[in-house]
Formats: sequence, structure tokens, C-alpha cells
Amino acid sequence: MPFTLDVTLQSPTQDPSLGIAPTVGDVVALVEDDVTTRLLTRTWLEAAGYKVKEYDSERAVREDTGPAPTAACIDLGLGEQSGLDVIRYLHERDPELPTIVVTAEREVETAVAAMRAGAYDYLTKPVDRDRLLHSVRRACERRRLVDRVKNLQSELGTNPLSGIVGSSSAMVELSRQVERVIESDVAVCLLGESGTGKELVARALHRGGPRRSGPFVAINCAAIPASLQESELFGHERGAFTGATQNRLGCFERARGGTLLLDEVGEMSPATQAVLLRTLQERTVRRVGGSQEIPVDVRIVCATHRDLRSEVDAGRFREDLYFRLVVYPIRLPPLRERCEDIPMLVVHFLEKLRTRSPHGVRGLSAEALDALARHSWPGNVRELENVIHRCVLACRGDEIGLADLPPDLRATAAPAPDATPREASEDLLGDDDEVVPLRELEQRAIRKALRLTRGSVGRAAKLLGIGRATLYRRLAELDLAPDTVGRIVA
Repeated sequence: MPFTLDVTLQSPTQDPSLGIAPTVGDVVALVEDDVTTRLLTRTWLEAAGYKVKEYDSERAVREDTGPAPTAACIDLGLGEQSGLDVIRYLHERDPELPTIVVTAEREVETAVAAMRAGAYDYLTKPVDRDRLLHSVRRACERRRLVDRVKNLQSELGTNPLSGIVGSSSAMVELSRQVERVIESDVAVCLLGESGTGKELVARALHRGGPRRSGPFVAINCAAIPASLQESELFGHERGAFTGATQNRLGCFERARGGTLLLDEVGEMSPATQAVLLRTLQERTVRRVGGSQEIPVDVRIVCATHRDLRSEVDAGRFREDLYFRLVVYPIRLPPLRERCEDIPMLVVHFLEKLRTRSPHGVRGLSAEALDALARHSWPGNVRELENVIHRCVLACRGDEIGLADLPPDLRATAAPAPDATPREASEDLLGDDDEVVPLRELEQRAIRKALRLTRGSVGRAAKLLGIGRATLYRRLAELDLAPDTVGRIVA
């Protein structure tokens, strides 16, 4: 059902000559170094009902760490400074902020440079009052429209945990763990092997929490050289080091009001660990080469494939930082521990890749699925997704068969069962005089079926004449762990 977006302007102060009024609370940032021009522009804006925040330089803009304005009017010529730097800075803080450039230059190149920097509109001096107010009104309307769409997407969006695919007991427990902390600001540490979906869970925590309207910023500490980690996290000032030609916001500032994911936090250098600890304690950052303490308000989620407690014991990770970050640990199970989720994951990935498949692949053969279930998946879910993508490209029909799988997976395919149901049940009763309890008899039957099928749960279920799900349930009820019956696969 289509929705109607009401952008009626409602303010008691209205300029009769324009026939419009801004919404109460609209704040316009005015960046202008000329006092006379700034006073005149402010008078126009306030008469039209806007609140105005004045700045006379780029430095004044950077020193203001308060809430972002609704729109901004920026003079390109700020003495020796350039208004383009102000535009870039404001858009780093708030990518959706509409900025209106005001300049005395009429060169096309100047307009192009401003638009490339992210300007919403372009005005030349002397500025026409009606033209300025019309541009500001449209900029504020655009901002409210963007915010409204975001809110609607959040309100109408699906369950934030919907991207976490799986119905196994391990995934049910994972969902429960996430739900316990999704509405809080507690620091969460995601523990799991590479490819288990740590960033996916981090995004679910952000999407379902109170900071959902703020930014989600992720940084992979393992991918950044130790010498650059501090700059990437906390930002730097112009001239702080060779190549620092302009001020740069760090991840903490860019994630203000949202969530910051510190991926592979165990790879962080000792020096960066010390600065991070101070930031978490004081809730402020100091850019490299800077002296100002900048307040930050972010939720921290960290992720690692390492055992951080062992890293602390080995002296490679600070214990005080460990207790700051690992407030609520959540373990993500590897795929080999939840093989029963493979069919559901395959369906999920096929649905994602449906538009990329030239042949409209709709499913997987039983033999191919069995081969997937036998694989150990060292790369976990990410490896499975890559394999399915490769199979979709290789498949020439509407079903992925054994021949479409990579060679290493085809090699794990099970041979045809070398036993019949009758043979599988022989010798289960023991001697004629021996009375075997039904529970023990069932355990023997399941063990033998799994041994004959080399651990394939699907083929064992066929030998036993029961469904795959029933066999999984009986394995759990009878406490038959994989190490008692051989490697169990789906």
C-alpha cells in the first residue's frame, strides 16, 4: 500500500512574501567569513523562521561537536581556507546533510568541484534573497524526506535477526544470546572462526537496537598496518604526518550515535590498545597530531577468531582492555557443528543468486547435497556461499548435480550404500539368551547405520526407515555424540 509523506511546513513564523514556512526545529549552519554578508543572510533566514548557527571559519565548524544541522550554507572563499574542505568534513560527519554553496565565482569548474564534493545547490553572489530561501527550503525538505524514509524502513523492516539463517540448536541459542543484548548498549564480543558471520551478527545488533538510525561503521584491524591503526580509529589533523594533507575523521567520529565494529580486534597493536582503552574510559578521542578532546558516543561491538583470554595470558592483549570489550561474549558456531543447517543455507544462497543465474537454478540434487554435508567447511558459511555461487555458474540445468561441484567436494561423495535394511539390522539382538533393552537396541541400530553409510545422516535415516530430522532428534535424545559413532554429517 503506498504511503503519503506529509512535508507540510508548520511554523508560526512565516514570510508572507514567500508563502512558505520552515518546520519547527530546522537549523541552518551558516559558514561565512564576511561579517556583513553573514549578518544579512542570518537576518533573512531568521525572518523566514529558521534557527541559525554561525561560523566564520573552517576551524569553527570543526570545533562544534554538537548535533548536526538540517542544512548548511557555505561560502567557498573562507580567506585562505576553502569551503570545499568544510563540505567534505560535514559530509563525513553526516553523509545526508544537504549543503548549499554560496560564492562570488561564476566559473563552471568551481560549480563542478562543489557538486563533486557533495553540494546540494550552488548560488552566486550577490545572492538573491528569494532564491536563497527557496534553496534552503528545498534542502530542508530533502533532509526530512531522507530521515522519514529511514524511519519507515526501520519500522516496516523485517526482524533484524532474519539474516541469521539456521534452525539448528546452535543457531537457536545464538539468536537467544543476541536477543538478550540487542536493546542495550553493552559491549559485545563476537567469538568465532573466519566466515561464521560475525559482521552479520554485529549488523543485526545495530539494526535491532536503539542506535539503528545512526551509522554502522566497521573496521578490520587485521587489514590495517600497525602504524596506521591509530589514525584510522581516531582520525588525524592536517600535517600530523607525511601525506596528511587534510583533517580526517576516524571511525569513532564517523560512528557517532551508531555502532562501531572492531573486527579482528585481537590483531590490534599494543600502542593502539592503550589509546583505545583511554577512549573507552573517557568517551573522548584525540586525533593524531591534535590536542582537542572530542566527545564520542558509540556502541562498541568487537569480533575475533582468536581466544582473547589466551592472548591476555600470553601478554599480547591488555587485560584491562579485555574486561572493557568482553562484557558479553557470544560464540558463533562453525558450520561443521551445524551441518543440519546446510540445506537451509543452500536455499538462502540460491535465492540470493537467482537473478545472476542464466539458467534459473532452483535446487540441488540429493547426491550433491550429501557431498556438501560431508565437507568439513574450514571457511564456514562464507566458503559455502562461494561454492554455491561457483556451482550456479557451472550448472547447465535447473538443478545443481554432483558433477557441478568443485573436484574436492565431489571426492567426498558417498558411494552407494553397501548394505540393505535387513543387513543393517543383523546381529543387533546379540545372543539368543540375551535380552537387550530397547534404548540400547536403538543405539546399536543407529551406530551401525551410520557406520555403514560412513557417517551420512541422510543415508542412515533411509536405512533405518525414518526421516532425517527424526534421526537428528534421536541422536540428541540418546546422547550419541559424533565421537561415539564416527563423524556425523547431514
